[in-house]
Amino acid sequence: MAERNLVTWTLMITRFAQLGCARDAIDLFLDMELSGYAPDRFTYSSVLSACTELGFLALGKQLHSRVIRFRLALDVCVGCSLVNMYAKCAADGLVDDSRKVFDRILPIMLCLGQQSSQPLSKVESPNQFSFSSVLKACGNLSDPCIGEQVYGYAVKLGLASMNCVGNSLISMYAKSGRMEDARKAFDILFEKNLVSYNAIVDGYAKNMKSEEISLLFNEIALEFVSMLLHFLAC
Repeated sequence: MAERNLVTWTLMITRFAQLGCARDAIDLFLDMELSGYAPDRFTYSSVLSACTELGFLALGKQLHSRVIRFRLALDVCVGCSLVNMYAKCAADGLVDDSRKVFDRILPIMLCLGQQSSQPLSKVESPNQFSFSSVLKACGNLSDPCIGEQVYGYAVKLGLASMNCVGNSLISMYAKSGRMEDARKAFDILFEKNLVSYNAIVDGYAKNMKSEEISLLFNEIALEFVSMLLHFLAC
């Protein structure tokens, strides 16, 4: 790449993390810092997700200290990445650390939702990715009640129909063992994608609902056949 800047570094780190190349994402993050670029909230969020994927809790804790020092710990994206890291790497009471971080960022999220009627120049409203991150955090903490409040704000802002929000809602209910609610969230999704199907199937599997998995696959097969027949008729 001829010219590198913070945006291009962060995009590459984020993409590596999303594609499951967590170690490459961390290596790229270290290269970025050696090149003299200071990470922002999006960079930290992505590299924390990579630490979670690899179980690199020690590095994650170091990054946590840094985001506190740079006053980024209360950012919703960074905060949710920290919640997920402590929850998924839970050991020796680290779930309590996860809960502490979550309890700090949740009031900010709810406050932003309440202030969303103000001009954007006065307050930065949360977007679909913010809601998705918080719902994932609620799932990791098995706290669907608060997740439902957060989802209510997403509805208020017109973001509930976004796939990433709906998928995170499915996952949250599934992780809390509320598969009927997870199925309802799945059914009301306007456009389902691979993540949607993976979330509901994974939820059924982890909650020992093998019969429901079979029924779901039959539904998918029927939908596919119907779409194919419609395509051939055209």
